[in-house]
Amino acid sequence: MLPILLKLTESDKRLLIAFLLIFILIFVIVGAIGYLIVRVMKWQGKRLDSCVSDVVYSRVITDKKTFSKYAHKKNWIIFYKAARVPVIIMLVSGIILVIRNLVYHDFSYDVFNKVDGFSTVLFLWNFDGMFILDPLTLSFTFNPPQLVHSPKFEFTAWGSYLFVPGIAVGGLWYLWCVQSLISRTLRIKKLSESIFDKNLDKFNQNEQLMNSLNAGQTPLNSEVKPAEENKSLDK
Repeated sequence: MLPILLKLTESDKRLLIAFLLIFILIFVIVGAIGYLIVRVMKWQGKRLDSCVSDVVYSRVITDKKTFSKYAHKKNWIIFYKAARVPVIIMLVSGIILVIRNLVYHDFSYDVFNKVDGFSTVLFLWNFDGMFILDPLTLSFTFNPPQLVHSPKFEFTAWGSYLFVPGIAVGGLWYLWCVQSLISRTLRIKKLSESIFDKNLDKFNQNEQLMNSLNAGQTPLNSEVKPAEENKSLDK
């Protein structure tokens, strides 16, 4: 490995370091996104607490099975209410595209073409031949991408201008609703186990007895001294 590195030129070494830095940056970004998703899912799952807390505090529900059934019903109701708007947005976007195809009699229409599609308002580059590696000399050649298209408005592309943003917004919004549904489902499983699970791992009878005595409660089967009993009767 060392002889190969020694054969690299200064520009090749700088390019290799740049690749390593980009790889590390991507790794950090992916980790940050994963951490953010976990935090967001915990926040989304907390919303379920306000929907089921009343029946738990009032002891209307006292077993795990009933709680799970009730919480899942509430969870789906929240999902249906939240997912209505993005679904309507996507349906309207699809209807707009169908109307456009009917107007122009073109059902093979590509919404991302560069003539009358959404790509007409985008910058497009050609990345072919951007990185060239010579296996004999182990040298890199970097060619900057070439700009092949600049944004311009085309009236005939109005269908794609409405369809693509509508589908993108509606799709991302719907995915958010699905993620919230999954988060609340995980929250239901956690709450049903923590609230109604009868676990004796941490139960200590002696500690419970001492807590009762410290609170001024007389433990069961305790003997009362005769002198104290006589005092109480005199009073």
